[in-house]
Amino acid sequence: MEAWIARFGYAGVLVGSAFEGETTILLAGIFAKLGYLQLEKVVLFSFAGTFLGDCFFFFLGKYLGTPFVERHEFLRAKRNLCNKIIRQNGNLILLAMRFLAGFRSVILVLLGCTYPRPARFLWLDAVIVFVWTIVVSFVGYAFANLVYIFVSDIKGYERYIIPAVLVLPAAAILVYRHLIKEKEEEQFHGD
Repeated sequence: MEAWIARFGYAGVLVGSAFEGETTILLAGIFAKLGYLQLEKVVLFSFAGTFLGDCFFFFLGKYLGTPFVERHEFLRAKRNLCNKIIRQNGNLILLAMRFLAGFRSVILVLLGCTYPRPARFLWLDAVIVFVWTIVVSFVGYAFANLVYIFVSDIKGYERYIIPAVLVLPAAAILVYRHLIKEKEEEQFHGD
C-alpha cells in the first residue's frame, strides 16, 4: 500500500480535492499522520486541486451558465431571485459553500453566472481555499490517532480499506444525485 500511495497519492489528492474536497483532504491528512504522505505536500496539492476545481466550475458558469439557464423555464423563473441573493451575499456564499458538501459545483456555477468581477472571485477564493485546506488537512492529521486506535494494524486491512475509500463515497454520491434528479423530474413534470 505504501508504494501505491507514494506513487499516486498526491495525484489522487489533486484530482479528488478538485471535485469533492472534504473527504479527500481529510483522508490525505490521515495518511500524512500515518507516514504515507507529507503534510506540507498534502496542503499544497489540496490547495491546487480545490482552487483549480473552483475555477473550473466558476468559469463554466461564467461562459456557459447563462445560455443554460435561458433554455430552462424553471431556472429562468428563479434567476432574478438567485441573482439578487448572490449579488448581496456573494462573498459570504463563497465562504459558506466550503461547509456544504455536495453543493460546491452548483454554487460555483451560479456564482459564475452572477458574480460581477472574476478577478475579485479569484483573489477571495484563493484566500478562502488556502485557509480551508490548511484547516481540513490538519483536522485529518489530528484525528488520525483515533483512526489508528480503531485500525491498529492497517496493513492487515488495506485491501479492504482502499476499495471502501474509493467505492463507498462514489456510490453514495451517485445514489444521492440520482435521488435528487428524480425529485427534480417529479417537480418539473408534476408526476
